[in-house]
Amino acid sequence: MNMRQRTFASLFHAMPLSMAIIFLNLSLFVPPVFSASTSQTEGDLLQQQTTLEQELSTLQEKLRRVQAELEALDTPTDASSTTEATKTALKQKEVTVLDEISVVSTRLLQAPRGTTRTTVKRNQIDNQPAKDFRESLESQPGIILRKRNGPRDYSIAIRGFGAKQAFGVQKIRIYEDGFDLTQSDGLSRLDLQDPWFMEAIDVERGASSAIHGNYALGGTVNFRTRRGRDINGVETFTSVGSYGYQKYGTAIGKEYKHMDAAVFVSHERGDGYQDHGDFTTTTVDANFRFRIDDQQTFFFKAANNDLNVLTPNRLTLGQFQANPKQAGPGTKANDRSRRDHRTIIGGRYTNQITPDTEVSLTGLYDNKDINQKFGITLDQEQPNWKTRADIRNVHNLFGMPLRSHAGIFFDYLEMETTNFRNLADGRGSKQNAINNQRGSIRSIGFRIREELDLTPQWTIAAGLGYERTHLSIDQVNFGFFSGTVTSNLNADRKFHNLAPDVSIEFHPNEHDRYWTRVSGGYGTPNFGNLTTTPTGLPGANNDLDDERSINLELGGQVRLHPRFNFQLIGFWNFFKDELINQAVGGGTGNFSTNADSSEYRGIELAAEWVPLDGLTLSGAYTYINAKFINYTDSILVGGVGTAVNRDGNKVPAVEPHVLNFRTAYDHRSGFGGWAEVSWIDDYFVNNANTLKAQSATVVNVNLHYAEDVEWGWVRLFKAYVQVDNLFDQTYMGSGAIVSDSTADASKQAFLLAPPLSVFGGITLGLF
Repeated sequence: MNMRQRTFASLFHAMPLSMAIIFLNLSLFVPPVFSASTSQTEGDLLQQQTTLEQELSTLQEKLRRVQAELEALDTPTDASSTTEATKTALKQKEVTVLDEISVVSTRLLQAPRGTTRTTVKRNQIDNQPAKDFRESLESQPGIILRKRNGPRDYSIAIRGFGAKQAFGVQKIRIYEDGFDLTQSDGLSRLDLQDPWFMEAIDVERGASSAIHGNYALGGTVNFRTRRGRDINGVETFTSVGSYGYQKYGTAIGKEYKHMDAAVFVSHERGDGYQDHGDFTTTTVDANFRFRIDDQQTFFFKAANNDLNVLTPNRLTLGQFQANPKQAGPGTKANDRSRRDHRTIIGGRYTNQITPDTEVSLTGLYDNKDINQKFGITLDQEQPNWKTRADIRNVHNLFGMPLRSHAGIFFDYLEMETTNFRNLADGRGSKQNAINNQRGSIRSIGFRIREELDLTPQWTIAAGLGYERTHLSIDQVNFGFFSGTVTSNLNADRKFHNLAPDVSIEFHPNEHDRYWTRVSGGYGTPNFGNLTTTPTGLPGANNDLDDERSINLELGGQVRLHPRFNFQLIGFWNFFKDELINQAVGGGTGNFSTNADSSEYRGIELAAEWVPLDGLTLSGAYTYINAKFINYTDSILVGGVGTAVNRDGNKVPAVEPHVLNFRTAYDHRSGFGGWAEVSWIDDYFVNNANTLKAQSATVVNVNLHYAEDVEWGWVRLFKAYVQVDNLFDQTYMGSGAIVSDSTADASKQAFLLAPPLSVFGGITLGLF
């Protein structure tokens, strides 16, 4: 047995027997596939492929020429005029000693065909305050970010999915460097991701559960951190701004022989632009990539975020109009705040066992330690273990190239939570426990995907994902005031979901492509959905079903001119049993119901024009028409549950129109700047469609300078100044869905968006 065979065999000895058997069966009977969650964009990969092919062709041609010369010299001739000295001279002239190179098959690194995707590049993230991702992500069509409870805690909505809750990110799958950071209960939070650490952001739009599993209803976002080779030394970042904002960051990175290492640290603080909005957050992110040999690599990742933030209360419309910067009644008495910690540690081993076959194993530990004070005070520990095994392969089927992927996964999450009554004494003191929860989520499944090139220009892709989710929870409820045991709640639910994904793509050249796609998405209820009653207090809500969607889309991406790119997509989503989360008055919990049927349809448009070197004009527009088809809402009338028909109403928390336009210019001297205009339409915040968050037009401007210098230890200098909300528009940065059990005048739905703010900062590259 050779070294490669021994290495491959050791993978099976390192795994549990059951996983090894499944893994072996997949490798024998299912054509292995490349993970569609690869973080590289199609353009970059095609360029790499073209460059490698050109270099290889040049080397082959040179070798053929040298071989021909040598053969000619060794062949007898009648003239006998070629002397040994001439032969030697010719050989010395033509023969060149070449450095050893390793050629890796780029066919294994292609982005998935037939999907809608865009990439936010480094130049849209760099030379900015790096306080959140709103400006960079909203430059892409179909995407909206909404302010939640923290400096970077935004929700992300893609095609209307993902912003129907008062905190975090749901119905969107979040990755960082290909590691899955959406926990098994479907929740992601952007507290962990620091914009200054990032090289690019890849966004895949449309239901993608066949590729990415549970909760990929709207799509996925993959944050890519900068590599050590990009930093190449030490970088420091200092940024200050309005409302006491300060940020300090350090990056250390280097590529050395077979290792690329990058470590990032940042600390951020501010007073907040609303009363009771102070925050501090510290983030560490370390990435080590090892090339063991030409076939094997290992990627180690570790990250940690500590957050301490005071959170103002959501305001009613009347309170917002009277004073949008206020903290809201009862906020300071309850000492509303978050003290949260999150830690991840993960690794990914990859072995290219043949030029056309690759195996990867991924493991991740992800723990949330939550301490929050709202109407109810919550203490929660939530460790999550995730494992993946994937095989990717490229071969021919009847002479046509076929890219295949087969993968299995197992996730396990534990949760222990205690909710306390908030004494509202100005310190948020705990009084008595009102419930205690202990639960777990186990998920196991597989995914298969095939991409067949019918011709060099036509590709058909088909995939299928299956997942079994087992959610169990034991809850003991205590009297809200008495603290004595009142009831026990046990939930034990099993969900089985299948998601298809079929697409056809026509790609006549490396810049243009046209596709049509049918894909499925699914999302299972989480602990909070099943254990919160219409009153917002703990109790059984066991009748919830998992939500499912079918996404239809037709799109085109065209380079109409070497300086003009254009993308247009039409989509139509059919939703079954959509989970609608509604905030209940009094600052308690969020009640969830299923909307039997709803539809989302619209268009996405993006364009980029470079009329002159250095000058870029770009724009993104999204239109969404989302409405309930069959939905009977449940609200409290006089404390009694009452059914209300919502058929034909607009789905709340979905903006019908969103427009972003950006003009950017970067001169060769290092000076540059950009101006951005964003218009966001108004949208409903309740199922009855009687209360709206207002529309707004916001202008941001930025001036910056970047240059390589030779100032002793300083090799790079960057500086920027930026003005956000230039015309100081007062509008809602967030409108949560609020239950109609509360009168419109009392619905606490709104948070203020950032007012006029000025920021400035400096980056230094050292050594």
